[in-house]
Amino acid sequence: ERGDRDDVGGAQKREKREEPAWLFASTRVRIVSKSFQGGKYYLKKASVVDVLTPRTCVLQLEGGEVLTDVPQRALETALPKRGGAVVVLVGEHRGQRGTMLDKKGEVAAVQLSEELSVHKISLDHIAEYTGALED
Repeated sequence: ERGDRDDVGGAQKREKREEPAWLFASTRVRIVSKSFQGGKYYLKKASVVDVLTPRTCVLQLEGGEVLTDVPQRALETALPKRGGAVVVLVGEHRGQRGTMLDKKGEVAAVQLSEELSVHKISLDHIAEYTGALED
């Protein structure tokens, strides 16, 4: 039984080195792993259809094909053009939608839809929102 406890501790240590879980339904991503599915989908864009665990998801490729059990580590966020809809994936504004007003370097100016305030957010922490927009 003690061995089990040690295994859990080891898993937690490895977890800390991983990036935070940022997967979110109705966001656009790009597959950036050459090893995922033998590289067949390398650099393809897709939408997150469902989040199965904090770090695995179901994707729908732009051509309509569906991929299941896709690991977050095989993906990166895809951004819209200026004025496009985004969702915040990490941090205090996680889950909030907004509009990407501008981007400079590694940071975007995002106007959040709820309070209309503008925040500077890392490009890694936002993704294009592909879901239905409220009126």
